[in-house]
Amino acid sequence: MFKSIVPQTVVNSLLAAKWRAEKDRQEEADNRLCIYSDDYEAIIRDTLKELFCKENYENLYYHVNQSQNIFKRVVNQISMIYKADAQRALDVESDRYEAIKEETDIDTRMRKVNRLTNAVNEVIILVAIRDGEIYYDLITPNICTVIQDPDDPSKMDALIYRITSVNTPTSADLRYAYWDINGNHAILDGSFRTISEIYTPDGSGASLPYPYRDESGAFVIPAVVSHRQHPEDSFWDQDSGRDLYNATIGLGWKLTLKDYYFKTASFKQIYVIADDLNVPNKQRLDVLTMLHLRGDNSEIGTLDLQIAMDQLDKSIAADINMIINNYGISADSWTLSIAEMSGRALKIRNMALLEQRQEQTPTYRRFETELFEKTRIVNNVHAGFFGWEQIPEKATFTVDFGEIEFPEDPVYEIDLEAKRLKSGIIGLGQFYQRFNPDIIDVDEAEAAILENLNKLKTTREANPSLDEALDFIMSAKKKPGEAAGAQGQGQGEGAP
Repeated sequence: MFKSIVPQTVVNSLLAAKWRAEKDRQEEADNRLCIYSDDYEAIIRDTLKELFCKENYENLYYHVNQSQNIFKRVVNQISMIYKADAQRALDVESDRYEAIKEETDIDTRMRKVNRLTNAVNEVIILVAIRDGEIYYDLITPNICTVIQDPDDPSKMDALIYRITSVNTPTSADLRYAYWDINGNHAILDGSFRTISEIYTPDGSGASLPYPYRDESGAFVIPAVVSHRQHPEDSFWDQDSGRDLYNATIGLGWKLTLKDYYFKTASFKQIYVIADDLNVPNKQRLDVLTMLHLRGDNSEIGTLDLQIAMDQLDKSIAADINMIINNYGISADSWTLSIAEMSGRALKIRNMALLEQRQEQTPTYRRFETELFEKTRIVNNVHAGFFGWEQIPEKATFTVDFGEIEFPEDPVYEIDLEAKRLKSGIIGLGQFYQRFNPDIIDVDEAEAAILENLNKLKTTREANPSLDEALDFIMSAKKKPGEAAGAQGQGQGEGAP
C-alpha cells in the first residue's frame, strides 16, 4: 500500500552529485583555457581571497601579476606533433580531398588541436558544413557534455555542446546542439527542450533522415575525439596537467606578492611613540600627504623595511624549473637563444621532448585516420547537393609527420646539403627546396636551380673577374680577427 521513496531519493541525490561534478569539470576546463589565453587575473584573485585575510587581500587586489604564464609556454613547447607540416596522401588521386585540405587549412587547424589537447586533455573535432564548404569545428570540454557508451565508457553515445553568440551584444540566447549514435540531431534551448529536429532515424515530421553512416550502415556522429592520454574507464581526463595548472596559479600569486613587497619596500615606514597618541580617522598615508598626529612626549621616525627580494626571486625560479623539468624541458632552453647553440646541441637538449613526440605519433596517426574517414562520410553524403566530387570509398589514407629541423650555421648547412646532394641522398630540386621552401613542387624547384646555374654560367663567361669580386666581398664581411688570421696564415705559407 505504501511505497518507499528512499530508492528514488538516493538516485536523485546521486544524479545531482554527478551533475555538480560535471559542472566542476567544465569550470576547471574553462579555467585552463582562460590561463592559456592569458586571461586569468580573476583566478589569481580568487586564490588570493582564499590565502589572505580581507585586509591583506584588498591590499594585493590591484597588484595581480600574470606576466609569467608558464602554462601557456609549456603547452606550446610540448606540442611537437605538428612542429613540421604533416604530409597527408591517398593511394588514389582525389582532387576533392586536396581541395578539402586547402579549405580547412588543415595544418593550422591540427596545430591548434595539438595545443588545445595538451592544455585541456581532450578536444572534439566536428566535421561541419557551412557556406558550401567543409569546416573542422573545435569543441572544448568546457562547453560540452557526453553520454558514455555503457559497454565502453571511453566512447561517447551522445554529444551535447553549447552554442552562444558571445560577441553579439543583442543576443542572450543559450542553445545546445545534440547528436547521438541512434540517428538524432537536434537544437535545444537553455533548458534542454527541443527547438528543432534536424535529423531523426526515419526522417519523421519536419526532420530529415539521418545521413551519416559507416560501412556497416550504423549511424555515426560526424566528430572525432583527440585524447591526450588513452582513456581506460572514463571519457574525460581531468587530472593530466593539473600540476602545471596549479603551479601557474601559484606562480601568479607569488609574483603578485613580490610586486606588493616591492611597492612597500620602496618607501620608508613611519613609527610613532607618544603618550595618548591620537591619529585622525581616514588619514591618507602616502609620500605627498602631511601626517597629522597629536600626543604628549611624541617621537616620530622612519624604518627601512627589509625584504629579501633576491631570495624570493630564487624561490620563484626554482618553482619554474621544477615544473618544466616534469615536462622534459631544460631550464637552459628558456634562456638560451638559437645563436648560442648548434643544431645538434639543441636536438640533444630537446631529446626528452622528441621522445614524447615519438610516443604520441601513433595516437595522432589513428586520430588523423579517423578524421579522414568522418570527412569522407560527410563529403560523400552532401556531394550531390553541392556538386562536389566524391572521395573514393576504397581510398587508403596515410599521414607522415615531418621531421623537426634544428637551425644550423648557414655555412655549415649549405656544406652539409651539398654533400648529401653529391652522395645521391637528395636530388637537385630537394637541395633547392632546403633554401627556398616556398616552392613545394620538386620539379619546379629543380627547374629553378638549373635556370639560376645557367644564368650564373653566362654571367661568369661575360665577367671573368666575377669570382674574384665575390671572394673580395665575402672576405670583407669576415670579422677583423678572422681576416687578420687568414692573412697571417697566407704569409706563413708563402714564407721561405
